[in-house]
Amino acid sequence: MKPNLSSAKPLTSESHIEPKLMVVPVERIHKVLGYSQEIAYPGASLNTPLDKWNMEKDDSPIFRYLYSNHRPKRHLEFGTWQGQGVVYCLEESEATVWTINLPFGEKKEQDRAAYSYNREQIPQIQKWLERIGIIPKAVQSTDSVGFIGRLYLEAGLGNRVNQIYCDSREWDHSAFQPGFFDSALIDGSHKAEVVISDTQKAFELVRPGGLIMWHDFCPPVMEKFEVVKGVTSALVNNWEFLNQEVSPLFWINPSWILAGIRK
Repeated sequence: MKPNLSSAKPLTSESHIEPKLMVVPVERIHKVLGYSQEIAYPGASLNTPLDKWNMEKDDSPIFRYLYSNHRPKRHLEFGTWQGQGVVYCLEESEATVWTINLPFGEKKEQDRAAYSYNREQIPQIQKWLERIGIIPKAVQSTDSVGFIGRLYLEAGLGNRVNQIYCDSREWDHSAFQPGFFDSALIDGSHKAEVVISDTQKAFELVRPGGLIMWHDFCPPVMEKFEVVKGVTSALVNNWEFLNQEVSPLFWINPSWILAGIRK
């Protein structure tokens, strides 16, 4: 039966989740997940305030550690962007990755690109622009066709990636059997309804014992960043149901990552 996240008893404030939220210090991830190897987490990140966090510097060692120990064969990712997260999985495991992104990227008000380079950054990607035949603009969207998956393509890892171009809410996943995937990362749109939809699909497709991760979950800074507020509030409002489907379910401290094992 298809689980209904929205039917869960709503939890509407951060104070309500404090007694229920399992917080795992980053150095103790191996204890919770039963890994023999401890994470070699950089001290600089331990001392970085959560409101100064950077995925590529501070969360990447955690993602790499999880992939290298969980060893997925088939991984699902919501939200490709330029493919940095995909690279972590491909380099740390033997997985084949299925990853989903809007073909023409997210938009903000007045149809502006949600993710972009500015003119000063264009020289850093000049070779890529020339390779794919894109004329540089003053502002260049970086999560649309041409840039989606750029990093895994530049790394020569595209042979292990199935790139899906669509709104993840409209993705037809009927060809995949329940339990097809060993792991999933939900890191696409930060709108609550999309987070819930992506979580729904992950629950349907990740096998029991599989690893599910959500990025941009960080209760201490949820009021400071709209992306964190969208993801964190969406999950908090369905906390009771998430705990029924995933155990253990825990926030890694310090990080912007919520993780759990599919029941």
